[in-house]
Amino acid sequence: MSRQEGFRLAVAQPSVGEDRPEESRVLDSTAMIREAAEAGAELLLFPESYPGPITAGLGFDAGPEIAAACKDAGIAACWGRVEPSGDGRYFTVVHLTDRNGRRAGRYVRSHPATGDVHPVLSGAPMAPGPALGVFVLGGLRFGVVVCSELLNPEICRVLALRGCEILLAPAGGGFHRVAGNWQLLARARAVENECFVGLTQQLFGDEAGSALIAGPEGVLASGAGSGLLVADLDLGRARWLRSNDDSMQQPKPFSSLPGLLRARRPELYRELGEQSDGLYDYEEASRQSQTAKPNREGCGPKHSHRDRKHNEIEDSAK
Repeated sequence: MSRQEGFRLAVAQPSVGEDRPEESRVLDSTAMIREAAEAGAELLLFPESYPGPITAGLGFDAGPEIAAACKDAGIAACWGRVEPSGDGRYFTVVHLTDRNGRRAGRYVRSHPATGDVHPVLSGAPMAPGPALGVFVLGGLRFGVVVCSELLNPEICRVLALRGCEILLAPAGGGFHRVAGNWQLLARARAVENECFVGLTQQLFGDEAGSALIAGPEGVLASGAGSGLLVADLDLGRARWLRSNDDSMQQPKPFSSLPGLLRARRPELYRELGEQSDGLYDYEEASRQSQTAKPNREGCGPKHSHRDRKHNEIEDSAK
């Protein structure tokens, strides 16, 4: 069976009204699923922990309504929420629901943010997950990098080496001064890994958004406001870049150097896989903060923000 040569991706960048109950985002998300399907998208990416719960301690379940919307519209959705870990801590979790409304993957963020607890994003310390995120949908492999995980080149490179052709990068928001560099690095991840990156966030207040769909040879769509971005991804072209080498030919038949995943000497990068002094201890940090109590209003205690995760890979094409 021949491989799929193209893919239409949509990313949702919703404006979050903090005066509305979080449960209302479930209805908003199902409306965006229908809108993305009408635009011909095959998968819709939502931001980190959207539609929620985004606040640790809230217990509504968006899964059944998202599943029904995906099945009715014939589109897959990548969405998120905060979930209890079972040991008093919380996870930031990304779910994949396929076009038939079936569960197709679950990833628990493996590299939580290392600063203070975000007052809206969870409001509580998070625990780290044990594995990187790979989803398989219709034979295509998607890497999942949540928020600041995108800024870690090792994570994205390993996902690319595991065969991921599209990186889904749901982020929380509140970027402000770092927004420009965040988008720059999203583009860099697409260039250096010869893949496609879908980046999106939630909009808080009057914040300008960073939604972006980038490929190895340029930006396909971007937007600062609320709404959807949709772009066609030329998988065949990215595969050509991955399988060919650099050339001095003029004019160049490419706008991004090919063969970057092949032009490596792993024997020289030993330090990347070794333990060393000074590395951030995600597990210990989350346990030290375990006594922090989540605030249901989204204004959590000022402790360190960590996340733990699970990774499940299921092929929805089965």
